[in-house]
Amino acid sequence: MSVADTENDQLIELYLTLWWQKTRNAIIYRFVHRAGRLLELVGEFTAGDKEQRANIDAEIERVLTLAIGRPWAAHMSLRQRAIWSAAQHVCPDRSVLLKMLTIDKAIRRLSNVEPERALSQILKVHLDARRWEARGLTEHEARVWTKLLRVSTALIQEYQSAHGYPPAPGYRCCPEHFKQIRLRILRNAQDDARIGRIKLHTIEEYFGRLCEECRELVSLEAGYEAPADGEDGSIAVPPSSVKKAGPLLEKCIDCLDERLRDVIRVAYYGASTAAPLRPEQLKSGAEQYGQETLAKGDFERLRKEALRQLRKCLDGRMSEAGI
Repeated sequence: MSVADTENDQLIELYLTLWWQKTRNAIIYRFVHRAGRLLELVGEFTAGDKEQRANIDAEIERVLTLAIGRPWAAHMSLRQRAIWSAAQHVCPDRSVLLKMLTIDKAIRRLSNVEPERALSQILKVHLDARRWEARGLTEHEARVWTKLLRVSTALIQEYQSAHGYPPAPGYRCCPEHFKQIRLRILRNAQDDARIGRIKLHTIEEYFGRLCEECRELVSLEAGYEAPADGEDGSIAVPPSSVKKAGPLLEKCIDCLDERLRDVIRVAYYGASTAAPLRPEQLKSGAEQYGQETLAKGDFERLRKEALRQLRKCLDGRMSEAGI
């Protein structure tokens, strides 16, 4: 596989994970923008009319071809091609979409909700389901993960309310947080059929497999700067490698120069004893390093250099370990 192919595959993975909302929004916009005739057909639909159903199905196919099947531009950049490819990975299922549209009251103009708005919501739900399918998740696993993430988010919000600031980066992925999730479930949701009896190690496996923040902490894969809108561009280590990669990453961090090591521990692990302070701790926009103040740009330069060295080290150690 060429370098260009590898880069394209990594970008596609990003558009299905870290940047999924951007992919989903693009698909919804392109579909709804071309769905005028489709909404007219569904609005006239009479249950049991096979000819009408066939016409709606054909129109769905036409809209999908225009919205997803054809390239999105005559000359696409690498990222444009990647998001288009990601969209094709989660292309709506015509038969499922046909059923969802023909039974929805708003789409059939039997309620006060605007059909375009209802169509957007239907696509959102369906695309999320298609994404889970593309990632190899069953409906049960997707629902379990949604509930675990909800509990995790509630705990993080409670922490912020109590302390006046969010927990350190990496908190969502630490063993203590997993224990707190388990305790909260035992206290408030022990009768829940999906998560009431979930084990601690199972919670850890879900986060290692599906949480983008946790995957990022053990990935540090090379190749991308953060996009202009601030989204992180790290590539995740495959879920099955998360537990093995963690200790190797720690060894690589220990091998860094002291200043780079401290920057990493502050930027990604929320270390409070390391010399440089986190950006939010300095109102002046500078980083404190012992008695020395680092300009924010210098802190970012050190962070990027540390990541570059970690990527190289982690790649080598994972290759040696056969991961």
